[in-house]
Amino acid sequence: MRMADGSKETFVAGWHVLWRRWGILCWVFAANVALGALGTLPAARQLRNILRHTLAGEQLFKGFDVGMFYELVRVPEAGLLRFTNSSYLWAALFPVFLLLISGGILEAYRQDRRLSTGEFFAASGAFFWRFVRLALISLVPFAVLYNAYLAVDKVADHLGDKVTVDQIGFLIWLVGVIVLVLLALFVRLWFDVAKVRAVAEDERSMVFNTFKSLDIAQRRLGSLLWLYLRISLLAWMAALMAFLIWTKLPPTTIWATFILLELVVLAQLAARLWQMASLTIWYQRYAAEFARPQLEVIEPEPQLSLYPETELPAADA
Repeated sequence: MRMADGSKETFVAGWHVLWRRWGILCWVFAANVALGALGTLPAARQLRNILRHTLAGEQLFKGFDVGMFYELVRVPEAGLLRFTNSSYLWAALFPVFLLLISGGILEAYRQDRRLSTGEFFAASGAFFWRFVRLALISLVPFAVLYNAYLAVDKVADHLGDKVTVDQIGFLIWLVGVIVLVLLALFVRLWFDVAKVRAVAEDERSMVFNTFKSLDIAQRRLGSLLWLYLRISLLAWMAALMAFLIWTKLPPTTIWATFILLELVVLAQLAARLWQMASLTIWYQRYAAEFARPQLEVIEPEPQLSLYPETELPAADA
């Protein structure tokens, strides 16, 4: 197994692994585009049939008009709302697909080599149900964070109405959101450690793995959170830059807008895989510190007898 250079920073080494295994990113991106197309094509076809040679269609073609689009959604003949369920279904299939192949991705990053199709899907299938159990367990802390956000939003609205200081409610909301985003990033990191550890140690008990990974993430909280935060900041900066470019594009450049949005999706997927690759390398470097203690088997030493054995006389023939 070819290990990353130990002198390199994990942040950079993770990017190198992501670049060497660029085929994984291409397949994940292709699956995202395919599922997105399957989810949006029915509604797009319906819009094309309705808006062809109409005043509303001309206005939406020249620029996105929120009021016109809202009126269009309300028109019974459009029937756009009946496509929402199928769109949600296709959108939900992508996280399931990513969960399915996560075992193969982590195994390819761990060995840092191109796996054959059989090896990749064998690793994916071997860890799929374990990762499903991890995903179900992760719903608990994410649900806690969601309820914490609702509480912060409620407190911010209440204080914003009661306190005379300007923007106090917004400041409380902003500070609360920043803290919750960091906590959500920690939860993602926590369960990514659990995935990496499950693959590296072939761990089968996901409950034990969850608590063990929490201990690992807490012990190295600063370095790991900073690793994830840097990659996330790069992804957010790419999205912000794309948004600024989009605001300068004319409304008629449909294909340019489509390509720009797909590049944003590609950047987000690359950042996610970059995090997984970096964490895999980090765990390989420090796995010995978190390994289960091995019981040493001590063989008993031979004891000397105080009464040496005497040879018995041979029996007469």
